[in-house]
Amino acid sequence: MLRYPYFCRVYKEFLSCWLESGIFNLGVWPKKIHDTAQRHNEYESQEQTDQTETQEIHRSQDRDFEAMTKLHIPVMVDEVVRCLAPQKGQIFLDMTFGSGGHTRAILQKESDITLYALDRDPTAYAIAEQLSELYPKQIRAMLGQFSQAEALLMKAGVQPGTLDGVLLDLGCSSMQLDAPERGFSLRKDGPLDMRMDGGRYPDMPTAADVVNALDQQALASILRTYGEEKHAKKIASAIVQARSLYPISRTQQLASIVAALWILTWP
Repeated sequence: MLRYPYFCRVYKEFLSCWLESGIFNLGVWPKKIHDTAQRHNEYESQEQTDQTETQEIHRSQDRDFEAMTKLHIPVMVDEVVRCLAPQKGQIFLDMTFGSGGHTRAILQKESDITLYALDRDPTAYAIAEQLSELYPKQIRAMLGQFSQAEALLMKAGVQPGTLDGVLLDLGCSSMQLDAPERGFSLRKDGPLDMRMDGGRYPDMPTAADVVNALDQQALASILRTYGEEKHAKKIASAIVQARSLYPISRTQQLASIVAALWILTWP
């Protein structure tokens, strides 16, 4: 629970629910996730894997930056601005800055405000830093997770109870999904990563760690709870069977495993 009343009442209960749910708590993952790399070593050279992933990360950085600044358009930006109704001298927190679409719109509505731009994605943070050069008196870029928001605000000197509005546009952005090197989408092949800030926290489990280490029941629970997948048990069973033959390390591998379930049962 947040100890200080930073967030206006309409947002506080919703945010606290997310922070307390444990979604971002790595302690919920079984210890054996961290041993998954040992199994991968039996199939391929770690040196080759590291080299490939490093090259993919470097290639993705420029593409991510360009895509995030040009392609993402918030679909409800007018409604968000109307809801927040920014007024001169107010203070806002954009907790999911992304490519800054909402932040730009808010500043276009009222430029005489202070807006704290938070994101855990270093690429998004770089965009916030760049945008702050255009709005040096308005934007304060912050790199961190939801659970770190309070500490970051305190460090920035924000007094309790002074925020006039908080914005959360939850979920992956289209630019993250469109960058196959980050492993968020199953449409194009890439490393099965799915970490927002893996570079900052290299010990954080990847999606590959999860699908290769969790038992069938735990996998089904994740698919059912967070993906609302009605075939969760069936998919989890297929993943467990496939990984007994080879480690699942690529997005297209996972996609093929799931797709095969319906190919084999059609019509």
